[in-house]
This record gives sequence, C-alpha cells and structure tokens, in this order.
Amino acid sequence: MNLQNLRYLLSIAETGSVTRSADQLNMTQPALSRGLAALEEEVGAQLFIRLPKSMRLTVFGRVMVRRAQSVFRQLEDAQHEIRHLQEHEETELAVGSGPIWLTGLLPRAINLTTRDMPGVSISVIGGFERQLAELVRRGQVAFILTELTEDPEFSDLLSEPLASAHYAVVARQGHPLERAGPLDLTDLLRFPWIMPDKAVNAQKRLDGLFQTEGLTPPVARIRSTSNSFITTYLEQSNALTFAVTPILRGHPGLTKIPLARPLPKRTTGIQRLRDDWLSPAAERMLGHLRDITREQEEF
Repeated sequence: MNLQNLRYLLSIAETGSVTRSADQLNMTQPALSRGLAALEEEVGAQLFIRLPKSMRLTVFGRVMVRRAQSVFRQLEDAQHEIRHLQEHEETELAVGSGPIWLTGLLPRAINLTTRDMPGVSISVIGGFERQLAELVRRGQVAFILTELTEDPEFSDLLSEPLASAHYAVVARQGHPLERAGPLDLTDLLRFPWIMPDKAVNAQKRLDGLFQTEGLTPPVARIRSTSNSFITTYLEQSNALTFAVTPILRGHPGLTKIPLARPLPKRTTGIQRLRDDWLSPAAERMLGHLRDITREQEEF
C-alpha cells in the first residue's frame, strides 16, 4: 500500500476538502484526487462521500483513517527507538492525565522520575477521558492516566488498573443539603448542576443512578473542561456535581452530600496504545506509578 496515498487520506480527513488539502500538500487537485482514487480502488471501498463543498468520511474511511494513523505512529516510534539506541540520550516525555492524578499521585511519580533521570523533560497535559484518549491515539503522549471502563469506545487502548476512588455528590460547605441527613436522589433534583464537559464516564454513572430508580437524571446547565472553574463555581453557588472524592483534596470549601444509598467506585489507571514503544523515561515513570499505587490503592 502506497504510504503517500495514506498521507493524502489523512490530510483530506483533517481538512474535509480536496482543495485545502492540495494547497496544504503543495500539489495539484487532480494529482491528489488520483491518489485517493487509487487508494479506494486498492481497498475496494469508497472512503469519502463527495459533497458539493466538502468531503465526508464513510464508515470505511473512518476505519482506514484509524489504521493509517496507527501505521504512521508505528513508523515514528521506530525512528524514535532507533535514534534513542544510537544516541543513548534521555529525551522528552509527554503524558496525559485526568484531574485526580494531577493533584494526587502523578506529581510524586514525576519527582521520582526526574530524580532518577535528571536529563529528562516532562510535559503533562490535563483533560478528561475522550480528550486524553485522542491524545494517545495521535501519539502526542506516551500514555494517559484516566478512568478505566469496559466502554467499547476505548477498547483499542491497552488498560492497566492501578487504583480506585469513590464517587460522591459534591457541593460547597454550608450547602442547604449538607446537614439534611441521608438524602434520596429526588432531593438532589431541587438544585442546579455543573459537570465536566468531557467526563463521559462520570455522566454515564450519574445518569444510571437516577434511571435505576425511575427518575429523570438532572441536566447540567453549566459545563466546563476546567476542573478549577468547576470547584470555584461550586464554592460560590448552591450547585451540585458528581465526582470522585479526591476532588475534595485541596478544596476545604467543598464537602460530600450524604445520601441514603451507596455510590459506585471507579477504577483508574494507565491507558496506552497496544504494542507501542515506550521510551526509558516512560518506562521509569510507569514503574514509579505502579510502586506508588501498590502502597496506596485508593485515592
């Protein structure tokens, strides 16, 4: 399979336009169209729906894009591995992390890693499940620290459980519900909600709690990708959120709302690409994370 044609596929998928991709690739539109047509003929399927002003991926196209991204990641990994073997130099390491790791065990693991490897530079990108999964799929981070579920959306990633944390309904200290005794879910519907915009798993668990009791789940009128904004907003309002208890760490103005029913735990850990090459720095940090969580299995 022609790698250049795969590059054409990825470019058109990104821009949604043969015209823009041709400009981006510094080539003519007919040449780009011929390359795409050759790829479609080779795989025996139409990869794009040709619209008047854009190109939209078909289901076959989405499969090819995912596989093509994997091919180029593997080639890039091979180059990195060879370069490392040639130079024996410590390199940069990028990792993705969910909020509870950012304020919990990750700083400790980074401190241990930089102590062991003083020459390594580490960058940390925060986010929620879907954002983080895309980062690792694109090869922008070596691995991510996030909630682990059996959701097929993340089945392409290799998961390693490390720790667990309990969910809670969280509000400000002094909230009207704080001292109201063990509450039913219906009591929670009287107040506004704020939720992380990309926290897919937390939203699914919250919805499931209400649906199992025949209730319509609360609709979060305010959403944000910033954990800092959410905690600040909670401290200044009567809003509620559904999050794991480590969110309370470092936020003395927040508290758990007492409920009559138990809430689920979530498992969190490492996700990365299957069969992906990891640098010595990444391997070292993963080793420290495993050691730390063996000592402290719950956040």
